[in-house]
Formats: sequence, structure tokens, C-alpha cells
Amino acid sequence: MNDEQFIQRRMLLAAVLSAVVMGAYIYFAPRPQPGTDPGPAAEPRAVQDPDEPVQSAGAPAVEAADADFAAAAAESDFEAADERRIVVESETYRVEFTNRGAAVTSWQLNRFSDAAGDPLDLVHERGAARFGGPFRLLRTGGDPIERADDALFAISPGPAVRSAPETLTFRYSKDGLAILKRFSFEADGHIVKLETRVTENGQPLRHLISWGGGFGDTAQAGNQAYSQTFYFADGDIEYVTASDADDERVTHVGAFPFVGISDLFFALAAIPPPGEDIRLETSAVEIIPRGADASSTQAYVAGAFGGGAQNRLDLFVGPKSRDALVEVQGLGRTFLGLVDYGFFSFLAEPLFAALRWVHANMVQNWGWSIVIVTVLINTILFPLKYKSTKSMRRMQQLQPLVKEINNRYKGVSMRDPRKAKQNQELQELYKKYNANPMGGCLPILLQMPFFFAFYKLLTVAIEMRQAEWLWVSDLSNPETLAIRVLPLAMVATQFWSQALTPTPTADPTQARVMKLMPLVFGFIFYQFQAGLVLYWLTSNVVGIVQQLALNRLPQEKLKIERAPRRRKRKRRGR
Repeated sequence: MNDEQFIQRRMLLAAVLSAVVMGAYIYFAPRPQPGTDPGPAAEPRAVQDPDEPVQSAGAPAVEAADADFAAAAAESDFEAADERRIVVESETYRVEFTNRGAAVTSWQLNRFSDAAGDPLDLVHERGAARFGGPFRLLRTGGDPIERADDALFAISPGPAVRSAPETLTFRYSKDGLAILKRFSFEADGHIVKLETRVTENGQPLRHLISWGGGFGDTAQAGNQAYSQTFYFADGDIEYVTASDADDERVTHVGAFPFVGISDLFFALAAIPPPGEDIRLETSAVEIIPRGADASSTQAYVAGAFGGGAQNRLDLFVGPKSRDALVEVQGLGRTFLGLVDYGFFSFLAEPLFAALRWVHANMVQNWGWSIVIVTVLINTILFPLKYKSTKSMRRMQQLQPLVKEINNRYKGVSMRDPRKAKQNQELQELYKKYNANPMGGCLPILLQMPFFFAFYKLLTVAIEMRQAEWLWVSDLSNPETLAIRVLPLAMVATQFWSQALTPTPTADPTQARVMKLMPLVFGFIFYQFQAGLVLYWLTSNVVGIVQQLALNRLPQEKLKIERAPRRRKRKRRGR
């Protein structure tokens, strides 16, 4: 194999590997898979408790508790007569409680809708019925507190439906068990202050606050892959998935600025007082996502946090959007990291800033914003495309000379000293005519970082959720048409672009493989989000327009000097 053939194969390999890497992004990433029937109700798996010591948020004795808790603890029988439902409403949310266990039965975000167009409920109803409602209390290690789940809590006076700002207090005391839960809601935003206290037979009881039956929008395609608990440590947000907690309960303890549970687009974060330890326990549960077949179960995380006999926490419960996350004061950019752009965040963040600007100032549609930003990117990269096209045309004109050199060394093995001479002649030829055999790879290699940045951006940016564009109902998901138009249009434009682009190799095998690449890309992109396919399709269309313009320019003609043929000497007869 000569040097020119080696480089050409490198070019082919680069294109193939690009397609493989793109495919790996969607085919090897965790995806929702059909499960089995959940069977009878069961507690979350993996309840082993490492039992690390935990500093509570002060952990005062009962004597130092406030008047409400002291009164409840002193009463031998302090409970409600019957079950009640209480609702707290604001512009941002509608939260419904039951006084049985002082748990949440519904946490709706008014500014977001589910697939049916109703306000999105972060509580999975069937999961909560099986594994306990959100804000259920547990012992450290995951065991329930006896009688706490069925206890009928007394509720602070007020109507059944209350408007924020509102402080809702639940109290219970009976047979040595005293519990207080207090929720303080603000008039707007997504911040709620939470306080919990528990004593058992007069002794402070360390406990956890649980969200155990599925969190977020479980109907979102691919949502299960993003079901995870998280904590901030050593300058980064660490995540724990259901598969991590499949065999045993996973526990983390430390002075974390925040911990919580999240899915693809929404998060609950618990923020302790600065410098104080907080405990996070993660287990795995099997639930049926909203809208899924009754026989299909998915593994989701169940999270529990706190760990003190008294817990005072600020809660963020809402969307993972920049506008909402900045509501949390004192955490800076660390909290914004919940919107995880991955390795290419250095490129994804400015891209998203550009999309936001275009959306706010030009078109007010995220699909058209993607189109405009893509046109701008390809316009900026046009000089490199021009240089690449020029290099490929030079390689085309040099193919006869390359073939002559290869023919002179035909049959020479890689170990033969003459192979070095062959490669030297090829390099001298490229240098003489200022040609770059790798120039044809430049456009696709330049596209790859933008592809991965757009992939992550369009996956995690909540602004793309349910964003419409022409016939596309949700840019964060694949098209819902029986036959997806965008991937097919992408394949067609890629074939057209390929036909317009100079081919720098004369190898027929490589040429045939390259002609199949649009089909490979089409197969891969058929499963991608519509927003990402729209980006690549727009790139193809802009590339075609640019290539048509380049083809109309005067073509550079190289003055090729052919080496004189060497005549074979005839042997004289003896």
C-alpha cells in the first residue's frame, strides 16, 4: 500500500467512523426498553444501609423545637379525625397534599403541559401508590417509620384551596411518635422551604425525605435514561442512575451544596444550610411510564435526602432551564450545571445563546431559529469549504500522475526499501502542486463538533420540548409521521451534494463506498430528534448552494509536467 492509498483510506475511514460514532450516540445510549409485568406492589430494591454518621442541621432536642412541634410532641394524641386534601396554588404550580402521611399527591407545573395538553404533573400517580407519595418520611437506610405513612396529620387552619404565599404545617403525635412537616411556598417561582422534625419515644430520630415512585415527565421519549439522583461534589455534579442502585441502595453523605432527583427536563434539588452535611440515598423502582402499555415497566430512581432529626432545606422543584435555575441564590454557575451539555459544552453553550437570541429577536420559533443559526455556521465555515474544494480539484487533476507512480512500484511490499521511495515521490508531487489528500475530509470533520454540540443541546434544552415547526410537533423527539420526511430529505440532499462535489480519489471501491454513505447516515438519523435532523438537512442545503456557486467559478488548471518515459534497453546478443 502506497502513501496516497493510505491517505485515501484514512479519508474513507474518517467518514465511516463519523457515521458509526453518530449511530453509537443513539443506539448505545440507554433507552427505554419494554419490561415485564410489575406484579404485586413491592418496596424499592436494595435497602442496605451503610449507616455512616450524619450531622443533622443542628439536630436540637425537643426542648429547642418551636411551639408547634413542642405542642405536638407533648400531646399523647394529636391527630386529625379524617383524611383531607389541601391544595396550594400560585402562578407557577398547583400542589395537592393529603394529610394521610402528610404526603404530596400532585405537583403540577402550570407553565408546562403533558402530552395530552394538561398541566404537567411531576408525580407519577401509580408509582406513588406503590412506593409512597413524595415527601414521605423514611428511616436512614430506607425502612419506613412505623405508623407515619398512615398517620392522619393535623393541618394548620385554613381553607382547602390556598393561594401562595402560604405556610402549610402538618403535625402528628401519638404513642411516642411526634412528627412535624412545614412547607413554605412563595408567591411565584419554584422555591419552597421545607422543615421536618421527628422524635420517637422522646428521642430525636434521624430520617429522610423521599420521592420514591417516579419523578418528572415519564411520558417523554427516552426519559428513563435520564432518571437519576445527583449531588454536587469536588467541583462537579455527580449522577446516580437506576442501574447503579439495581443491586443495593447507594448512599452519599457530605457537605454537598445541593442534592436531588431529576429526569430529562425537570429537577427537584434540596439545598441545605451552607456547610452542613446532607445524606442522599438512591434506590431503583420499577414503574409503568405514563402512556405506556400496562405490561411495560421501566427502572427509575427513587431518591431520599436529609438525614437529620431536624431537616431545614430549600427546595427547587421545576424545569431545568436557565431562567428558572437562576432563581436559586448563592450557588452561581454550579447549579446551572443541571443543564448538562456534556463534553462539547464549550460549543453548545454559545450555540444555544445564539439560538435564544435569534428566537427572541427574529423569528419566535425554535425550528426557524435552528435553520438561521445553521446558515450562519455554514457561512462562517465557507472559506474552509472553498479551500477544501480547491484541494480536491487539484487531487483530481493529479490522479494520472499518482497512478503512474503507483504503477512503477506495483507489487512492491511494505518492507521493501523501494516503498519509501514511492511515498517520497508522492509527497514531492503533492508538495509541488500544493495539494492535500486529506482536504476532502475537512468539511465533515468540521461538522462533527457542531453535530455533537447540537445533539446534546437539542436533547437537554427544555425550550425544544414540544416546540413546533411546520409539521413537526416536538423538535426534541423524532417526527411522528408514519414516514419521516426530514431524514428522507436529508438523504436526498446528501446524494445531491455528493454529486456536485469533486471526488479526489480514482479508486472505484472507495468511490462506491462513499456513494453509500448517505444511506448509512439516513438510517442513523431516522431515529434522531427532529431538531437535529433539521440542523443536518439545513447544512446539506446550504452546502449545495455553496457548491453550486463554487462550481460556477473559473476552474484552476494545473500545469502538469509529465516525466519523460524511460525506454527499455534492448539486450545485445552475445
